[in-house]
Amino acid sequence: MEGLRIVDVNLGERSYRAYISEGLIWRAGELLAKSLTGLTRCAVIASKPVQGLFGGPIAKSLEEAGIGFDFILVPDGERAKTWEEAGRILGLLVDLSLDRGSAVIALGGGTIGDLSAFVSSIYLRGVRHVQVPTTLLSQVDSCIGGKAAVNHPKGKNLIGAFHQPSLTLVDPTLLETLPGEEFKSGLGEAVKYGVVADGVLFKAMEASPRDLLERRRPLLMEVIYRCLSIKARIVELDERDTKGHRAILNYGHTVGHAVEHLTGMRHGEAVALGMEVEAGISRRMGIMSMEDEERLLRLLDVLGLRRPPPRLDPMALMEVMRRDKKAEGGSLRMVLPTGIGSPPSLMKVPGGEVIQQLEAHFHG
Repeated sequence: MEGLRIVDVNLGERSYRAYISEGLIWRAGELLAKSLTGLTRCAVIASKPVQGLFGGPIAKSLEEAGIGFDFILVPDGERAKTWEEAGRILGLLVDLSLDRGSAVIALGGGTIGDLSAFVSSIYLRGVRHVQVPTTLLSQVDSCIGGKAAVNHPKGKNLIGAFHQPSLTLVDPTLLETLPGEEFKSGLGEAVKYGVVADGVLFKAMEASPRDLLERRRPLLMEVIYRCLSIKARIVELDERDTKGHRAILNYGHTVGHAVEHLTGMRHGEAVALGMEVEAGISRRMGIMSMEDEERLLRLLDVLGLRRPPPRLDPMALMEVMRRDKKAEGGSLRMVLPTGIGSPPSLMKVPGGEVIQQLEAHFHG
């Protein structure tokens, strides 16, 4: 395949590949047959709008590869990522007689990916899972790594597991129909990778923001490849998020998840706001320079990711953050940037410092 990029995730018997190439969705069946030994049947989980856009190509490719399939339609957006919806899907998998040799395909964004990975992890104690991400957010981040979860009324991703995909297929042409606000949301996660791990990536986005916003394919392919390569190396070091390596990927997420939970803001937009708040804490604590903080704010601004923050009660935000899985023993751990492209610092932050920054951002 011309222009094919491959990211290998090396996890012993759980190793897999992420293929990145234009038009890959038309070859999904061929690659599944090649990569998943003995596969004869699968269930494709998607929302109705996504099925309407991309169900035809993936169905044709599966038919040509001789792989039986059924679509399972779920609600659009975060409404799908619930315990109740997971239970409904599990019942349908039983009705379809999927066995341990089958696979579940996630055709959609991060919500579909998380939900289908969670269902795959517990159906028959685990069946194979394939990610076909259709949003920039999922293409640069959540389509590899194996985090599987549904939400709880008290917080995001509180019910979950680790279940690595057997294969990931990233087709940038699927982003052509993605609404502009959703595309910008994905850019928030890409900026995160530049800050915590890749100064070259950050400079490329600084140098050509218009090309990025116009979805020029060469730059877009490079951004996706670099983000997934970084995540693959971190996942290899810390598959189950227990050693601290993987925690650096949570930069912007401690505040971002709380804002997302309380407002319903798009994930990447909330993470961008979280990065801004957490960079401010880092600069005030003498960890990040003002120059690097200003570079971050300029890039977020030119990408359309700096907007007036919603008015929120800082104490309500703190309550959600303390319930978050990144809080330990009532102490608030945060990932604080040390500089553009430099490894961040995972540390406990005094509550007063956090409250001060939250007051400044959310009370105006």
